[in-house]
Amino acid sequence: MIIESTQLANLQMVSNLLLFLLFMTIFYHFFMHMPTRKKRWRSLHVKRALQETKLPSWMFSCLGMSAKIVEEKRQLLLGCGIWMNANLYEGVRRIGIGGALLLGVIAYLALEYPMLTLYIQPIYVMVGTACVLIFLFFDKKVLAQLKEKRAHRIVREIYVISHHLLYYNDSGLNLHAKLSLCVSQTRSIRSHFQLMLNEWYQGSEQAINHFKIRLGTDEAHSFGETLNALRLNEHGSYYELLKQRIQDYKEKMELVRDSKKETVSYLLFVLAGLPILNTFRVFMYPWIAEGQRLFNAIN
Repeated sequence: MIIESTQLANLQMVSNLLLFLLFMTIFYHFFMHMPTRKKRWRSLHVKRALQETKLPSWMFSCLGMSAKIVEEKRQLLLGCGIWMNANLYEGVRRIGIGGALLLGVIAYLALEYPMLTLYIQPIYVMVGTACVLIFLFFDKKVLAQLKEKRAHRIVREIYVISHHLLYYNDSGLNLHAKLSLCVSQTRSIRSHFQLMLNEWYQGSEQAINHFKIRLGTDEAHSFGETLNALRLNEHGSYYELLKQRIQDYKEKMELVRDSKKETVSYLLFVLAGLPILNTFRVFMYPWIAEGQRLFNAIN
């Protein structure tokens, strides 16, 4: 079968797309592992406004929103650690879809009237609009992935805290003091963990419940139940329950590690095809093109 130039162009496009995905993955992991500076000042007013602000009822109806959709988004946002009102989020998302569609139409018209995009290349505006629309349409999948990644980080840190609690089993410290010694082992949940310790003497059970709600994952809920059991009676049998929890966390971490290895192996398998495509393009295609010209000359 003779491969035409259009097929070669398709192969080049696929190889360029794979290279783009490779570089984007490298940049993503590079920026994720960069050290971040701790925030000294938090905009509490902005955070409180995002938590409490709701859309008016008439706008809620005009945008075609339902209580079921809002509740689903609320669960996803809590799982991602985003303390934003789900009503406001869903309304802004739908308004953003309308605005992006309008901007895309303007960019299309700007192909003939460049002044509509202030003489910015319309194709750039259309590509940017398409990227925004893809994110807005598939935001649930993005939030679900963020929730899953956050749950994995929480499992790792709860696993470390549980190990340290077992280490302090034979000490004469109370549970609050043992947990205070574990603060240095936390990173992503440190603020929530420290807040639980600050609220402890105002009501330990309520502090643990608030901790579970703020994290919003199944693992945090099970860890909170274990802390409640230890708070009521720090008997050795309750530390057996903690050992069982540690084993459950370990199994979940191993499953996540295996799935990551499988994903990386698939990616490496796909990337291994890039040199083959490049070899075909550089060495094989000229011979095929020459054979096609000879075949056409004979005919």
